[in-house]
Amino acid sequence: MVIEYVYFAIALVGILFFFYIMRRVFRWLQKKASALETNIFFSSNKAVQFFKFITPRRERHILKIVIRLFRITVSITFLVLYLPFMFSLVPQTKVYADTVLGYIKKPLLFLYDGIIGFIPNLFFIVVIFFITKYLLRFLKYVTNELEQEAVRLDGFHADWARPTFNLLRVIIIAFAVIIIFPYIPGSDSPAFKGVSIFFGVLFSLGSTSAISNIVAGIVITYMRPFKVGDRVQIGETIGDITDRSLLVTRVKTIKNLDITIPNSSILGNHIVNFSKNAIDDVGIILHTSVTIGYDVPSNNVLKALIEGAKKTDLILPDPSPFVLIKSLDDFYVNYEINAYTKNPEKSALIYSMLHENLKNALHDAGIEILSPHYQAVRDGNVLTVPPENIPENYVKPGFKVEK
Repeated sequence: MVIEYVYFAIALVGILFFFYIMRRVFRWLQKKASALETNIFFSSNKAVQFFKFITPRRERHILKIVIRLFRITVSITFLVLYLPFMFSLVPQTKVYADTVLGYIKKPLLFLYDGIIGFIPNLFFIVVIFFITKYLLRFLKYVTNELEQEAVRLDGFHADWARPTFNLLRVIIIAFAVIIIFPYIPGSDSPAFKGVSIFFGVLFSLGSTSAISNIVAGIVITYMRPFKVGDRVQIGETIGDITDRSLLVTRVKTIKNLDITIPNSSILGNHIVNFSKNAIDDVGIILHTSVTIGYDVPSNNVLKALIEGAKKTDLILPDPSPFVLIKSLDDFYVNYEINAYTKNPEKSALIYSMLHENLKNALHDAGIEILSPHYQAVRDGNVLTVPPENIPENYVKPGFKVEK
């Protein structure tokens, strides 16, 4: 009987000695963590890219928390395993110690049996994982070849390669998860099924607009109405396409504004692509109108308008600009000047220069740009052009009074 109490006392001293050693060890670890001046775990290039916010000071703080949690875990584990052993040395507490040991053994044996039983399923999951991994690698290689046009498929455009790969990747990963799901431990439990149904309902209710945008993004991808870099007009928005995804399309306007447009809105709007025919064809036609009075010969107007258009930078000399007479209105003739350009992204600047050159060309020819208000009080007035453009032999007409 006495020897059992001696063993109990030795075991109790062992607890005190263990915690003394553990205190010294963890205090030393805390000092080492406090003395760190550079990152240890987040110092590699890949880690720095993903964890830029983890500075050396923050890493020290994280290490201290991890060390503290590890100390608590070791202490609790030691007490849970050691105390039943210690109390089993005394006859009066042996029964309680055996009961506690039984409580501890039961979950441990359950975990052990679960792990042993999961090993065959684990091999199946690993095989599916590697098949999926290398299948995606192969598809990525084919995608790169199609993007670079090293491999060509009839009817398959190079800009379809990347979005097609993204779609196939989602489908393949989803299919792999569906196959693996029954082999995950606890997948057939009611709790697991309930959580799955809950998240499925949340996804269905909250992703209606997202799904419509994704479907619209897929349709837009294979319609090919534009590509990144094109100057487009979507609804009332005019700008350059900077980014395109399954959910949204980003447009940078001529005022340097970044506008994000949902793909479902794009699919419901008309799309004008200014760049598509600008490079491969003769260019796009920029046009503007000017109104000239009926007293001016049309040949003079046409000549002045074409000369003004040809003087404009970024306007192509061939094909030559041309003029259309759009309408014969009550007080003036409406002339439309048309000119070709291959720089639709600079259309605002081209229009500004074109208007300036047209105005100067008409003034140099002594031609007024009229509106209805001038025509109503015309007789007896001087020409409404800059003084330096009035001909030297010009005489101001007088008022005509007929009896």
